[in-house]
Amino acid sequence: MKRRASLAALALMACSLTPAGAGSPSDAAMPLLSQVLAAPATVSYSGVVEIVRTGSHAVTSVYRVEHRAPDLTRRTYSSPPQFFGDSEIVKGNLTFSIDAKSRRIVTTRSDPAPAAGSALRDREALIRANYRAAWRGNGTFGGRPTIDALLINKRTNRPTMFVRIDRQTKIVLDKQEFALGGAVISETRLEQVRYAPVSMAAFELPKGYAVLQPQQVNGSSNDPDSVVRNAGFAAIKPALPDGFSPIDAALVELHGTRTVQLLYSDGIRTVSLFETATAVTPNMAPLHPDALDVGGHSAQYAEDGTVAILTWNDGTLYYTLVGQLDKAELQRIATTVTP
Repeated sequence: MKRRASLAALALMACSLTPAGAGSPSDAAMPLLSQVLAAPATVSYSGVVEIVRTGSHAVTSVYRVEHRAPDLTRRTYSSPPQFFGDSEIVKGNLTFSIDAKSRRIVTTRSDPAPAAGSALRDREALIRANYRAAWRGNGTFGGRPTIDALLINKRTNRPTMFVRIDRQTKIVLDKQEFALGGAVISETRLEQVRYAPVSMAAFELPKGYAVLQPQQVNGSSNDPDSVVRNAGFAAIKPALPDGFSPIDAALVELHGTRTVQLLYSDGIRTVSLFETATAVTPNMAPLHPDALDVGGHSAQYAEDGTVAILTWNDGTLYYTLVGQLDKAELQRIATTVTP
């Protein structure tokens, strides 16, 4: 699931903090938060990203990242083994997932693409609404001076993430995410970082590959209500807990079945909810799923790399939740979808 890369990129871009002794949190956080969110649009860099996720099955994902400001990014995977040699190229609102073994490219488009300034303002508003930060001083990471902070969810009053921000460039070099109980569930490190222009050749698509594009019925929209209304079945747009708000939606055909995808975010973390009227769910068997209960309905939970997946049906709709959250949190979210 190359969606993991998009989630990781989103998390790397988002954080806020308030230095000790500063004024009000909103006044102090605004300048630095804006700089961190805007940094990828102005800073070109390359390096190696390592994501270590603990949980039912410890998993490590490693990819080389090459980013050319403002909106070109390439990720080339070396781990886990099943993704060795695969890559993902993002060009603005176009994503090309390159399967080296099958020699094919799957193209997806976010359309219409939101204005960059508007997207940053929306993300900043979500972060400020859902998080406060505790300054943890100055440090170093990979030889780079950093600003360190702990982000605390205002709704749960629990630490969600610890970040180390490159003091000079405002790129996030390290982040640790915590489960509701306080245990570290994942860490993402940007290592061997080099700040320099990246050649355009890094973003060229391989020749001789088949190009596939999933059929989009209604495209992508920042109006989830419209997508749900036009689903063609009794889709819903549930309210999720802990500040997760619907920010995007799409109506697509998956294996011939109309599927609604709702993307939720609390400003830092994201979770996708897929809904269908017929049974079109991921093949969980190879992932050795755990059996769970969601509102009295049987569910299956598994981890695919750094991404967690939870599937169930309530007798009317079939649901799949996908996100970089722990089992307890995904199950809690699912019970708000199907009480």
